[in-house]
Amino acid sequence: MTPELFMVTVFVALFAVFNPVGAVPILVSLTEGYTKKERRRVIQKSILVAGGMLLGFMLVGIYVFEVLGIDIADFQIAGGILVFKVAFDMLQGKTSSTKLTTTEEEESLQKESIGVVPIGTPLLAGPGSITTVIIYFNEISTGPVFQLLVVGAILLVLVTSFLILNYSTGIFERMGKTGSLIISRIMGLLIAAIGISFIVSGLTSIAQKF
Repeated sequence: MTPELFMVTVFVALFAVFNPVGAVPILVSLTEGYTKKERRRVIQKSILVAGGMLLGFMLVGIYVFEVLGIDIADFQIAGGILVFKVAFDMLQGKTSSTKLTTTEEEESLQKESIGVVPIGTPLLAGPGSITTVIIYFNEISTGPVFQLLVVGAILLVLVTSFLILNYSTGIFERMGKTGSLIISRIMGLLIAAIGISFIVSGLTSIAQKF
């Protein structure tokens, strides 16, 4: 795979799991009554928190695996199942329980704190997106150049997500909740394929050891 194609693949996969479009209705609902400045601060905080989570787990995840004796192939299979679960929930037109719980939503009514929980994490940087960046960053065939491309794809997703969330009110007025659900279901199809790909890749790596 060429570097250009690899970066596009990672960007599309991560953007689909990150799903900032699906976060638009929740952001609009939770920031109702906020001033434009307050909403912007919430969005900035959510992107910073999500970016920190993704980059942090991406860099230290493999070392955690080594300490626990977990092979990357095992994580690919487990991660693929988790990503597929997120996709299945999106195809059903609901927010995955791995991304946002009722309790977290009820605790998110303080002004800027909702930028951390639930929007920054787990809505944006949830188990699915964290799993995705760890797997792509630590693939056996991934060299330093490709690892830098993963970082670049993450930054590009964060910038794109910031722009989408920053104009969330206008976007929501135009597409409504129905439009958001349609886009989320399309994203769900992409994520389901990504999850299956992770599982197949993990099984192939294990089979090659025998």
